[in-house]
Amino acid sequence: MDEVLERISAWEAAGLIDPATAARLRLSESERESSGDAPAAAPVLPQAPARRGPSSVGAIFGPGVTLGEMFAYLGGGFILGAYESFLIRATAESGGSLLPLAVGWTVGSIALAAVGFGLTRGDARRRRAAGVLFALAVLHSGLAALALATQATLPSPPIFVVAIIGTGVATLVAIGLRMLHAALLTQVALLASVTSFALAILSWLENTIVPGRSYDDLGQLIPRSGPDPALLVAVSVAWWLVLAVLLGFVGLAEARRSIEDAGAGRRAALTRLWAGLVAVIGVATSITRTDYSNTSPYFFRVIPPWLGELVILAVAAVLVERAFRRDASTFVYAAAIGLIVALTDFNYTYLSTNSELGLLVEGVILLGVGVGAVRLQRRIGEAEPPPEAEDPAHA
Repeated sequence: MDEVLERISAWEAAGLIDPATAARLRLSESERESSGDAPAAAPVLPQAPARRGPSSVGAIFGPGVTLGEMFAYLGGGFILGAYESFLIRATAESGGSLLPLAVGWTVGSIALAAVGFGLTRGDARRRRAAGVLFALAVLHSGLAALALATQATLPSPPIFVVAIIGTGVATLVAIGLRMLHAALLTQVALLASVTSFALAILSWLENTIVPGRSYDDLGQLIPRSGPDPALLVAVSVAWWLVLAVLLGFVGLAEARRSIEDAGAGRRAALTRLWAGLVAVIGVATSITRTDYSNTSPYFFRVIPPWLGELVILAVAAVLVERAFRRDASTFVYAAAIGLIVALTDFNYTYLSTNSELGLLVEGVILLGVGVGAVRLQRRIGEAEPPPEAEDPAHA
């Protein structure tokens, strides 16, 4: 009987029979079981054509947005905009003090987090809205700390120290809210806060070790003193690669939880993509660093372009290897961006003699990278099961 009931449930779930028919079949099977008759072999119905599952975006963000939900987001956005406008006007009328902004953003962050906490106990769409409110709470907490630190250090606030304080507070709040509500948007808020915090620290270190550019009486740039610019490039590259590796471990930890938590798989994919982008963009911006010289040409690339492009390609190759090793196609997207950056830099540095040729070669680069990325993604996907729709609560 259990086998027959399982088949009936499978037919109903697949849409082959309606709920009323399923109920009649279950009742008939129960009557046959109670009468002692041997159960008849369950007929094998033809398989229904495979129905297309939700798109990647739909799988990540859960059920479609209803009309009421859409107006709730729009109305909430206008209310938040009115609140921000009020804070800006109050700050302008306070004689240059940033306290109205600091207090207002603090109150806003607390209110957003409180409402979001209440929504975490609701249905799937309410929990999705909670993720939106938590992300906004992280943003407002960082802005509040930034405004308060700036006000406390006027009239000459140390911009990099102030940035560290703002991003540090946002990171702490993001960690707390992520622990409270494991969702895709709280994961985004955490990743963005951590990356911003790392950027602020790196900028402060560089500005502390190497003073900013200054000009002589003739208006010419004075070469900066300090460590070899190549050493600064190496430290910056190592900084971003270490951060990318740490984020990769976070993604690995999320992937290991995907067995008991359906949303962890989506968060793992997002974290791996973010880690790959941090590696590619961080290395690319560091490796293309320029410096000043009194001899012509005045501004020059610290690392020769061809060597920098090889470094970026090496990072892209490692990401492709990670994609195959971890069966994580999200690494392919970051690797494709790295390949585009390296080839574009090579194109405009060594190949292009005019804009027409540069655009032509760039178009060929984009087409080639796109085709290659799709093929790599398909090869990785062959070893992966088809994606299942995530529990909307984790969006």
